Parts: sequence; structure tokens; C-alpha cells
Amino acid sequence: MVVTKLGRVYAKALIDLAKEQDQVEAIREDMLMIGATLNGSRELISVMSSPIVKADKKQSILDEIFGNKVNDITKRFLQVVVNHGREGALGLMAQGYENMYLTLKGVERVNVTTAYALSAEEVKAVEAKASSYTGKEVELNQEVDESIIGGMVLRVGDKRYNGSLAHQLQSLRRQFQDNHYIKDF
Repeated sequence: MVVTKLGRVYAKALIDLAKEQDQVEAIREDMLMIGATLNGSRELISVMSSPIVKADKKQSILDEIFGNKVNDITKRFLQVVVNHGREGALGLMAQGYENMYLTLKGVERVNVTTAYALSAEEVKAVEAKASSYTGKEVELNQEVDESIIGGMVLRVGDKRYNGSLAHQLQSLRRQFQDNHYIKDF
């Protein structure tokens, strides 16, 4: 998910307050829960994004869902978000907070796509290689996509390293189609 400027601004304000109050970890857990709840419920997303539903109703819904489960700072943050009419971007704010948290801790998020699920040893090897590329500790997210046939696709930040068999076969196919050594008649 691409975090918009709005999501980054609110997330930055929240993480600054969390650092000030020494509550970075607790608020991270809250924001992960909020993000997961929103991602798990289309109805909640549509209610929060709806201009028809009044702000006080949205606030009571958020209080009902997250009331005693979140930190006081997070509760006040949710109130500010609703009061400013930005509750539709709450998921982006949660993702923005997570991105800033990882940056704060010096962790790089890395996605690896393989044709099969990796073993524990393979995961450690990929993490070590990705860590050597980034110079940071990595958080590895795995995806399985059988269409890549073999090998792996590694995404580090905005860079993509494609070592899949499907990519190599496609590259070979392009080379044969663009053969400059055989004259066309």
C-alpha cells in the first residue's frame, strides 16, 4: 500500500508524540491492530470513508471497536482524526506509522517471491543476503507464486531483483525475436 502525504503527516505527528511520551512500541501495537482491523473489514472502511455517516457516529464506532484495547494517546489520536474528517485515511496512517517505526529502528522491509515456500535455512540465507545489500536489519515478507517457475524475485525498497526462471525465459524469448544476425527476407 502506498502511503499518501496525508497518511505520512498524521503518522509523523503520532510517532513524534509517541517518542516524546516514550510510547513508541505500545502505539505501534495499537496501529498494527487498527490497520489489521481495517484491512479485515470492507464494511468498516466504507463506513469510515462515507460522507453520509456523521463524525460522532464514526467516533462511537471506533470507541466501540478499539475502546479499551488501545493506549490513551491512540484514543486521542483517533478523536483528532475524526474531528478533522480524515478517518477515511486511517489505514494509510497506520501503514505510515509502521513505515516510520521501521525506519526509526533501522529495519528495511524486504519482499521475496518464490515458486515454493522457503525453508527456515533458506529464509536465513535470503535475510543475510538482503541485509548485506541494505546494510540494515531486514524484515522478510514471503510470497509464493508458482508462475515464476523457479528462482526468486527480491524487492528491497523501490528496487527489484528478478532472478526467476520465468524472467530468464522471457528474456531469452526476446533475444530470439530480436535476432540481428539473420537477415529478414
